[in-house]
Amino acid sequence: MESKKNIVVVGAGYGGITSVLRLARLFRKHPEYQIHLIDRNPYHTLKTQLHEAAVRKREVSIPINRIIQGRNIIFHLGEVTRIDAKEHIVYMEGGALPFHYLVIALGSQVNFHNIPGLQENSFSLQTLRDAQQIYAHIDKLCARAASEPNEELRRDMLRFVIGGGGLSGIEFAAELADYTVHCTHNCHVNSNEVEIIIVESGDHIVPRMEASFATRIHKKLLEKGVKIITRTKIISRTSDTTTLSSGEVVKTKTVIWTGGTRIHELIGESGMKIGQSGRIVVDEFLQVEGYPFIYAIGDNALAINPYSKQPVPAAAQFALQQGRLVAYNVYADIFRGMRKPYHPKVLGEVVSLGRHLAVGWFALPLLKKITFVGFLGSLLKTAIQEKHIFLLRKESRNWITY
Repeated sequence: MESKKNIVVVGAGYGGITSVLRLARLFRKHPEYQIHLIDRNPYHTLKTQLHEAAVRKREVSIPINRIIQGRNIIFHLGEVTRIDAKEHIVYMEGGALPFHYLVIALGSQVNFHNIPGLQENSFSLQTLRDAQQIYAHIDKLCARAASEPNEELRRDMLRFVIGGGGLSGIEFAAELADYTVHCTHNCHVNSNEVEIIIVESGDHIVPRMEASFATRIHKKLLEKGVKIITRTKIISRTSDTTTLSSGEVVKTKTVIWTGGTRIHELIGESGMKIGQSGRIVVDEFLQVEGYPFIYAIGDNALAINPYSKQPVPAAAQFALQQGRLVAYNVYADIFRGMRKPYHPKVLGEVVSLGRHLAVGWFALPLLKKITFVGFLGSLLKTAIQEKHIFLLRKESRNWITY
């Protein structure tokens, strides 16, 4: 009996999980093909909500076995150690898996930019484990501060520095600002002793957004008591001090680093062509240059917007679009159909500024957009998050509550 042909997806992030579910649907009547998913965790993380898990312990993961239940998908729990693009083999801890087609959706890792002491003495916010560690750390600090008689030491405990004023940094800062109100009330700590500081190297926070939105967000953060320092970098870190490029030394027990990401090392070692920011060079179909049986999506792909000629940003909405498209193109490749080129659709952007506040915009027909700020924004943010879960259920045909 001829062995099945493997279609392998590495990574169960937004793009990977969407891709593998769509592949399972497309190939459901073709038992000669087997769909595989590899990830180092047994769950899919709702990464855009990690700041909520880090501050108020919200559940932001869905077990993969529930998502793929009843689908023609074999899940492999483990770390991918090497991709042999020429021999069509993915190597994992304890084994190897040959592939007929491969979709690379490994996501990104934290980039500490070789800043002295930063990696050893700060928290990142990239994984569920990161969020859990931050939550435990903040909870412990609040409890310790309640019994610390020395005001200066209390202030040091309750001074939180966020390195990076991008989307992750500001959403975490806003969430933390809301949480510390409860923390200080429950632990009987003076709320005036809490200080939250964002350090951003650029001219303004959320540099990827339009200046008018960045200004709105800046204003709302200031109203929440968040201090924002721009045009400044963190240049070194110890367990209780943070040195800034301005020469200022900030005493703090907590640095949350959101100031950069990098692509997984094995991408560079795979022999595939690497472009800007270490991302894999792909064509208009998201096919890896020189390797017609490999596709890359999300953070891993240097996808170019055909209209602006600029790289498509690493964001959940684009990863989801790419995941669906690549599944279709793999199917078209195999059955001699017409592949579709990638045209990113910018649906809008919503920035959470705490539990009941958000700022953002949505695209409308005829190149128009609607903007919003406040409680309505938070409702829309929640609706977007719920839509992703709804689409997962729709793709998997699994309506069991995640």
